[in-house]
Amino acid sequence: MGTVSAYWRPATLDGALALVHRRAAVPIGGGTKVNAAPSGDPVEIVDLQALGLDRIEPTPTGASVGATATLQQIADEMVVPAAVREAARREAPSTLRAAATIGGCVATGHWESEFLATLLACDAMVTLAQSHGVQELPLDVLLGDHRSLRDTIITRVCIAGDGIIAAARTGRTPADRPIVCAVARGAADGVRLALSGVAARPVLSRTALIRSRAEAAAWAERLDPPGDFRGSSAYRRALAVTLARRAVEAVT
Repeated sequence: MGTVSAYWRPATLDGALALVHRRAAVPIGGGTKVNAAPSGDPVEIVDLQALGLDRIEPTPTGASVGATATLQQIADEMVVPAAVREAARREAPSTLRAAATIGGCVATGHWESEFLATLLACDAMVTLAQSHGVQELPLDVLLGDHRSLRDTIITRVCIAGDGIIAAARTGRTPADRPIVCAVARGAADGVRLALSGVAARPVLSRTALIRSRAEAAAWAERLDPPGDFRGSSAYRRALAVTLARRAVEAVT
């Protein structure tokens, strides 16, 4: 990352919000994403660890997860849906899971994140604190336009865990980050389907609800994934079609 020109550890949310308006301010929870970023301009770190945003609580349909809850906390907390716990465990090695936070994952929006794809399938809602109030956004809306994060602090992520959740993935090894991953959730009103590794950010099906394996495959086939050393665009699209079909089949 760039040179740290200032470090702040506010004790209140209002104090933190005042600091994130500074031009070079970068809010952090565990700091794993900032530390891994390429070097650039000087940054002012706003450390959110003193704000008490790490609580995980049950909700009628799932769980409310504080933004600074670590991936390891999520993986260990039984009130979190089992599929989300497993995705949190798979997101990073144990040394990073103890520091990396759900807020950092959402703010970074890594395109191959199975964890974010799972949150999308679980209708995740992100709460953003701003100087003029609080806003809730669906995760897919926020990932589609990261400008929504400007001058805000993520405070929590609410996850729906009702229904059956299944994932299908392909990676170089079973423990590796998937090249493409499909996560489906069969709820009372239909199937949600999310994919990672096929666009600049993990994506939720445009129609939100998928009615069949054929519909899942048709949606995946229309995607235009970026290619890289792990797989060409055509290869990723072919994986998306197959994995989307498998995931939907597992929940229907």
